[in-house]
Amino acid sequence: MFLKEKRLTKTLRYLRAITELGLTIKADNLTRISWWVDASFAVHPNMLSHTGVVLSLGGGVIGWSSTKQKLNTRSSTEAELVGVNDTLPNILWTRQFF
Repeated sequence: MFLKEKRLTKTLRYLRAITELGLTIKADNLTRISWWVDASFAVHPNMLSHTGVVLSLGGGVIGWSSTKQKLNTRSSTEAELVGVNDTLPNILWTRQFF
């Protein structure tokens, strides 16, 4: 079994086991837009870093992203800056949209 198939099987087993828990996605304050951006330095075999992004409107998370960065960085600080730079167009678009 391939690694991706094992992960999918594990995830499906987990989701079947927690059917009593609900998933709540809410936007209770459209005037408070919050973005969180974080990066993990050199976590991939080819030494690329990884960026995680979360968007919140008030109390609930309504959007997220997890992507491999497209270039090598020399430090964790540089990886954080690349993550923010990659996310900034989405942040500005969301700000203009609302």
